[in-house]
Amino acid sequence: MINWGAILAEHGATVWKTVYRLLDHNDDAQDCYQETFLAAFRFGRKQTIGDWTSLLVSLATRKALDRLRQRYRTARRSIPIEAVLDLPCEADDPLQQARARELMERVREGMAELPEKQAEVFWLSCLEGLSHQQIAEQMQIPPGEVRVLLHRARARLGTMLNLDRLQERETQ
Repeated sequence: MINWGAILAEHGATVWKTVYRLLDHNDDAQDCYQETFLAAFRFGRKQTIGDWTSLLVSLATRKALDRLRQRYRTARRSIPIEAVLDLPCEADDPLQQARARELMERVREGMAELPEKQAEVFWLSCLEGLSHQQIAEQMQIPPGEVRVLLHRARARLGTMLNLDRLQERETQ
């Protein structure tokens, strides 16, 4: 019998950090947090789990990427409130915080356009700080494939971000 209280206590913060860092939206993060543990529950009923951390981080990343893709598909059909309101900034350097938020939003939008495996490898490597070996074990793929996926993700994101910069310069 799986002790879900202990698993939640031990891994809940890690799952929350993973979904929230990727989504940067409380309601979406809460939904993904619940979906992650529900998926783990279903998975745990079918087979024995050896490494809960890897499973939960992988599920959380996938759920958050799905939510991120859904957000950008929906956003293309509506105007975000941030575009209408000028919200105050709480950082010491408001310009720096605005640039960082803008860059992270562009990275998130770019990740939503990447194939699923590329986006997951990029997130786990660049933002969660996992090694190639850890990612390979977590995703159950060879380390060489992790390196290829990461290279492709970085190249595509770099192209997307540079194209955005060129378009911004042309409009100025």
